[in-house]
Amino acid sequence: MIWVTSAIKLNSREIPESEDFFLINISYDQMLIDKFDDFGFPVGNQSITDREKLTRFVRIIRESKEKPTYVFLDLFFEEPTAYDSALNIELQKLENLVVSVHLDDEKKLRSPIMSNVKLGLSDYVIGNIFEGVYKFQLFFNDSLRLTPLIIHEDIYGYKSTKRGPFVKTINGYTLNHFIMNYRVLQKDIENQEAGFNPINLGELLVLPAEDIADFLKNKIVIVGDFYERDMHESIFEITAGPVILLNAFLSIENHDTVVNIFFIVIILLVYFGVSYMAIYPEDLLEKFVRKKYGKIKWVGNLTSFMSFLIILMMASVLCYFLFNIHINVFFLTIYIFIVEKISNKIFKRSIKKADASE
Repeated sequence: MIWVTSAIKLNSREIPESEDFFLINISYDQMLIDKFDDFGFPVGNQSITDREKLTRFVRIIRESKEKPTYVFLDLFFEEPTAYDSALNIELQKLENLVVSVHLDDEKKLRSPIMSNVKLGLSDYVIGNIFEGVYKFQLFFNDSLRLTPLIIHEDIYGYKSTKRGPFVKTINGYTLNHFIMNYRVLQKDIENQEAGFNPINLGELLVLPAEDIADFLKNKIVIVGDFYERDMHESIFEITAGPVILLNAFLSIENHDTVVNIFFIVIILLVYFGVSYMAIYPEDLLEKFVRKKYGKIKWVGNLTSFMSFLIILMMASVLCYFLFNIHINVFFLTIYIFIVEKISNKIFKRSIKKADASE
């Protein structure tokens, strides 16, 4: 259902202005460093992003008079090199900058070798039922802000707060977990005519510093691997990590998941409706099935479950097209179904006790 509704909306997607962004690819700008085993012995070489080129690039931005609106380095600096000290100094002097960090296997923040630089968590929440459906979150463990939210806060000069399942931003209250609308696709990145195709870092650095500064001024600059190592299965296609994060930022920017009073009213009406169906002994649909098929237990259970599921699916589709918000209907259906079974048992026991007392 999520794929179908997202695909329908994709046909009328609002592609953002490419002039607001400048994408820089580092897939082919690599340098070799020593690779060590767990005991500190060299075992060969490994490739990482060329930090000498990154140092020159950041220095050009820092020394330019007209600067970008924001700079996002979707890179994780884990292995040490001889250029780290110079790069770290340049990063510390640059304003409106965030650098990606990630969680380890124990869900703890991995510390990069760079110090005194603003860091943003750039991991994703992957759908646990259907592979390839990406949910995104704005806060992790109530304290760690994810990178798209940090960028939005810095650009508009505010501080968001998490309150239960909601996050208060400058746009209002939004859901902490949501499924994104993809405004920029990987095919847009690879299409030379779409306006979003990245330029390779090495190619950019061939130009004079004045031209580079002119290209980047007043733009959101995203530096990352758009083609090779940072690829993920999204809801529609294999997509680069920076593109997923860009879409998450655009979801915040376009108020996609802002919760309003009409959304709350619809959710309450649906919840009270299915709650009534669950608590009331038999609704109209169940009476019809009982009359037609008799009291076959599995038929009644299936009918009950499917009636909840269909109602919640319709509500989810309505909320998505009206408010850009998906409802997780499957687990909610299971919960309502269990409530109904418990309510039926309590109702039957109360009838037996009433009959016995008579």
